[in-house]
Amino acid sequence: MFRKKIVIIAIALLGKVYGQVTGDVFVLDRDRDVFYAHYTSDISDNSLFDYQRVSSKLSFSPIGVNKLAFYNTVGVDYHSIQYGIYKPSFLREKERYYNVNYSLLAQYGIAKNWSLNALIMPHLIGSFNDQIKTDGFKINGMLFAEKRFNTKNKNTYYIFSFGVGYLTLAGKTRINPVVNIKGNVNDKISFALGLPSTYVKYDFDTKHAVKLVGDLNDFSVRIENPFLVNQENNMSVLTSVFTTISVGIEYNYWFTKRMGIMVRGTHSVFEKHAFEDATGAYVSGFSVPLKSYLSAGVKINVFR
Repeated sequence: MFRKKIVIIAIALLGKVYGQVTGDVFVLDRDRDVFYAHYTSDISDNSLFDYQRVSSKLSFSPIGVNKLAFYNTVGVDYHSIQYGIYKPSFLREKERYYNVNYSLLAQYGIAKNWSLNALIMPHLIGSFNDQIKTDGFKINGMLFAEKRFNTKNKNTYYIFSFGVGYLTLAGKTRINPVVNIKGNVNDKISFALGLPSTYVKYDFDTKHAVKLVGDLNDFSVRIENPFLVNQENNMSVLTSVFTTISVGIEYNYWFTKRMGIMVRGTHSVFEKHAFEDATGAYVSGFSVPLKSYLSAGVKINVFR
């Protein structure tokens, strides 16, 4: 029980969420990439499984109508798990999953420094080896308010967000509090703390920047052929849940004012690869050692 509480707290404090959609709403405009494509792989020796991920996202120009603005984002994620000698009998040697997602953020300015926001995040997750099914379609959402605090220095400001979210975390979809504070300390330091984004970024100049990041990679997918574990209790493996919470450092290099590359190294502080029944109860899983991950990718940012 204590470990579960620690995991929930860590999820609330860390990272960029893969496996569901956020629209990257809780980052500063200057740090929001209009497009990115990242490749991630674990780089630790592990006889259980090898993990790889490709994540991509594209944001469109906002549409404004008086005090109301709409932001649209689409994304595609690919997850690959190559199992070793301890492969469960109900899985293939290599499982490949996809997540096709969309985010729509509606922002309404209710006062000079206040806004009310609604975010809807439908996504479709499943296996490349199986047919698309309706139970792979999920909808998450958030309702939150934002308050901006300005200072005498025009380059220093803070934005506080608070509300509720209907989110899928660690295989469970439930209502969660959403709290985030982001800010610009000066023209070099920016940050975001909370769910679902945590980072501190330092811009050395127009070409080089480093970020301390928290990363939450979380997805769950229905198993195509449920495996009967206990016939007497009618207990079957129905869902695969994969969760990694990691921390690390990222380096950004900008070839031009708008286009750049990133390299990120992280180390997990929590790993879970479990299999659950129809009620969400744990049936089996791996005792996963903590691992290191390396990411690389390209990005485009028009707000710099």
